[in-house]
Amino acid sequence: MSLITGYSSESDEEKSLVISEKNKTDLNPITLPNLSSSYISSTKSNAAKIEKQIIDPLQFQRNKRSYELQNVSKIAEKSGKKIKTNRGNPEDIDGYKGSWASSDSSSNEIEGEGESTNDIISSKDATLTTKKINKTEFKETSRFHGKNESKFDLFELPNDYAVRFATTIVGQKEYFIPKKQKSVFKGHNSSISSVEFIPKTGHYLLSSGTDGMVKLWSVSKPKKLIRDYHNSNRALKYSKFSSDGSEFITCSFDKKVRIWDTESGKVKYKHDLKSNPNMCIFLPNNDNEFLVALDNNKIEHIDQRSGEIIQTYEHFENSVRWIDFINDGKQFITTSDDRSIKIWDTRINMPIKYIQDDKQKAIPIVKVHPNGQYFVGQSMDNQILTYSTKQSEKFKKNPRKVFTGHNCAAYAIQMGFTPDGKTLFSGDSTGKCFFWDWKTTKVKSQLKISNSVITCIDVHPLESSLYAMAGYDGNIYMYN
Repeated sequence: MSLITGYSSESDEEKSLVISEKNKTDLNPITLPNLSSSYISSTKSNAAKIEKQIIDPLQFQRNKRSYELQNVSKIAEKSGKKIKTNRGNPEDIDGYKGSWASSDSSSNEIEGEGESTNDIISSKDATLTTKKINKTEFKETSRFHGKNESKFDLFELPNDYAVRFATTIVGQKEYFIPKKQKSVFKGHNSSISSVEFIPKTGHYLLSSGTDGMVKLWSVSKPKKLIRDYHNSNRALKYSKFSSDGSEFITCSFDKKVRIWDTESGKVKYKHDLKSNPNMCIFLPNNDNEFLVALDNNKIEHIDQRSGEIIQTYEHFENSVRWIDFINDGKQFITTSDDRSIKIWDTRINMPIKYIQDDKQKAIPIVKVHPNGQYFVGQSMDNQILTYSTKQSEKFKKNPRKVFTGHNCAAYAIQMGFTPDGKTLFSGDSTGKCFFWDWKTTKVKSQLKISNSVITCIDVHPLESSLYAMAGYDGNIYMYN
């Protein structure tokens, strides 16, 4: 035997391999693994002799995969990118992994690159490659549905208007509660977010929906769609006419505010936001400026002439839901998901009044009374509360003016007043519309409109009992 440890002579090997003929019959036959299907690695021993090691194919794949992922992690760290787990398509019930997606998945991506780990590893220098994603910006369009677009005049009144409303002044005559359905417009492919008659004359109705469309309807004969405006490929949250109806403003979940020319159907102004908007409104007597309520706990005051932000109103603890002006536009009211109502001086980023207490529920919608002395709030405990708009009275709540009977919990349901201020009306989560007497707070009438939630309602400024109602079913119901 050799003196060197680990070395054996040929004679020693021969002796170790000698097997007696008697023992050969006792041994079971040995089957060697199929080397062609296995992975073999070769290493040298201390005696400079080659040894062969047989590795399980599955274990080899695991080791290889682990090594590759370690390299990808190092590459991602150098580039400042994070490995993003591919959770799959939510619409694919069988393939969607959600938050249970494993970081060992072969479909993992480096965040911001859109490349699989296999693509990165196969590259020669193992460097990150960037793929340019061509995002085509949405192009707003409009379509005229009338007879002759060149002769269309937005402010041309129907012939019967000149006779019936020649001496009518908004708010100076008595308005009545509707009794029956007059017509139905098959408005939108999804829920409707707002309806509004054109100011002063009311011969057109504007509607907006979560299908990204705005539509202009004729409410006089013939009752039909006049023009549609494809505002966005995302849900449209709100639309509002300017003071004379020549323009309207929209906000949608593509984080944009647009101002449209009502007659021509062209976008006059577009503003990019940093958060999703919930509501937008022109300043009274100044259509060049507007406010927009945002999900990032702010309100932005913007001038469309320059595109600059005049003021940002903060001091909210949650998303801002609604805005309405009081005292000739010198002040405005805001509501938020933080369950507070705040009163602001226009252009000053500091609220002059907080309305909030421990028992107060969220109030997503407010509406100012036509006389300007009160405003009401749609409370989430199925009540409508009344507040003063006078700073001298500290904007106090009137405990005697509480309107009940309807269901509005968990829904942002809009309200309104008849122009004479004698009747308050609101939608309902059960598909009804309620009408209350302003003085007595008693329910005067309730109408079953639809089987879906009614969220929007408006009254014609001249017709004494014409109402437009809409909601989740996408239809616009005209009652008289």
